[in-house]
Amino acid sequence: MAKSRSTRNTRPVAITPSNRKLQAREAQRPFQSDVLTAIFGRSSGTLVMRSVLIVAAVGLLAIIGIGLLRPGTPNISSSTSSRSGAPVGTQVGDAAPNFTLKTLDGKHVSLSDYRGKPVMINFWYATCPGCLAETTGIERFYAAQHAAGKSFVILAVNSVDDAPTDQQFVQQYGITYTPVLDDNQRVATLYNLNATPTSYFIDRQGIIRFVQVGPIDPAMLQQKVAEISQA
Repeated sequence: MAKSRSTRNTRPVAITPSNRKLQAREAQRPFQSDVLTAIFGRSSGTLVMRSVLIVAAVGLLAIIGIGLLRPGTPNISSSTSSRSGAPVGTQVGDAAPNFTLKTLDGKHVSLSDYRGKPVMINFWYATCPGCLAETTGIERFYAAQHAAGKSFVILAVNSVDDAPTDQQFVQQYGITYTPVLDDNQRVATLYNLNATPTSYFIDRQGIIRFVQVGPIDPAMLQQKVAEISQA
């Protein structure tokens, strides 16, 4: 008796509209990798947009890195409080904002380098009438302090002139304290400078004790330096 052969019933896979859409989306994917697809998206438009955002972010990080590493850029403190607990600011009683600038011989100096010493920050420029009026008295007083072995420091911040102009002024008036160049006026902005000359008197703990707007006379200079030299 002949044995009947059984056959398996196979059905063709039905192609539905939803399957067609899925296949079309898979064909349009820019990447076969699921990871890359998750990062850059499934469509060309999303890929372009996300690529632009990534390039912009990398460029921004590069600019920040270059700015931090650029040797000639003044270092400006962004801290809002000091070790003494006083808020950082430019009012009497505030901790003076730290900064780093270059001297005429190219040396970098920071305000924080002089912690423990009384400091006068004097904002000036060569053709400022008030600066010319006070310069001789400031130099005479500083020279006397230095000769007496006192630790009084003057940082003369010039936010207007270039180095040759500053150097000529220093030589002409025989200045022996420390002129520094604020080329980008970042320190002048940091200290909210509105008039020149302006002088900040900072005690040994880095706290602003007096602000003189306009030229300072020798008697006032002597009094304020005595006050910030205490303790």
